[in-house]
Amino acid sequence: MNYYVNRGAKLHINIMELLVQEEIDKQLKYYPEKIKKYINKVEVATYALNRLPALYASSLVGKEHQKRIGQQQYKEQITSAVRRALAAIERDPIKKVVPLVSEDYTKQELAKKSLSKLEIILKQKGIISNSQKLSWENLYRVLYPLVARFKSKNISKEDQEFAALTSVSSQLNSELSRGYKPSQRRR
Repeated sequence: MNYYVNRGAKLHINIMELLVQEEIDKQLKYYPEKIKKYINKVEVATYALNRLPALYASSLVGKEHQKRIGQQQYKEQITSAVRRALAAIERDPIKKVVPLVSEDYTKQELAKKSLSKLEIILKQKGIISNSQKLSWENLYRVLYPLVARFKSKNISKEDQEFAALTSVSSQLNSELSRGYKPSQRRR
């Protein structure tokens, strides 16, 4: 598992992953294009990495040190593990695989789908024109006038915002609950 600090910097990395990827690319150079296109590099890397030790680093100095260790001490093991992985994957290169999808990626895709659904609702209500594209950058600018419409009523600003967003949110939730099925995610 990777951990991140607020600035988005990665705290550690498995250098063996980099070395295995380099070796996969090196060995695949000699494969015919017809075969290469059916080989899933992620499966090859996973197979090989499960047969090799991890070499974690948390700094640039550590990264270079671990890379040097990997290249000097594990070169033959890496070459052999990748060769075996390619042989194993080649036995059934066309098999159907459902890849793992990160939770962050899934949330990001759901957020994109939500924004798209919100755009459709706002167009149907005539709040935005059919030619206008809704984005995260202009979302506030588009929704703020909705909130402003409630100013004529004697309710607090928080209640106005809540009412406007609740209306749009309930429509969006209704749309998503009818249209979104986890099994429809990209594979």
